[in-house]
Amino acid sequence: MKKIFLILALSYLTFSCTADYQGPEQSFETLPVSVVDMPTQYAKDSITEIPVSYIRPTVCHTFYDFYYLREGLNRTVAIISLKQNNESCPASQTNYTVPLKFKPSALGTYHFKFYTGTNAAGVDQYSEYDAIVNH
Repeated sequence: MKKIFLILALSYLTFSCTADYQGPEQSFETLPVSVVDMPTQYAKDSITEIPVSYIRPTVCHTFYDFYYLREGLNRTVAIISLKQNNESCPASQTNYTVPLKFKPSALGTYHFKFYTGTNAAGVDQYSEYDAIVNH
């Protein structure tokens, strides 16, 4: 019985994966933030949802996650999208809003930088906000 199971398992592993799979490929892209509805005051150890809007460039882009870099009380935020690399990806320009959950763990002023794209020279641009955690 063990030999039959081993033969079936090896056969399945051998023939279930083929090298010529031509399914849709995916890639991650960083998208700029278009609008942030940023409160100015927060409470320590409580979760606040910050509405963050972005424009989906094609119908093949979907929200995946936030790029969220913590450096002390500084935060850098961008949108990470998952793009289906299909041959036909019509332009979308649809505006989407997703909540960024922020839970400050210390009192002080947090400085947020939201990625808004690059300028003509290729330099990253940011919208910057201060969030005061005072209670």
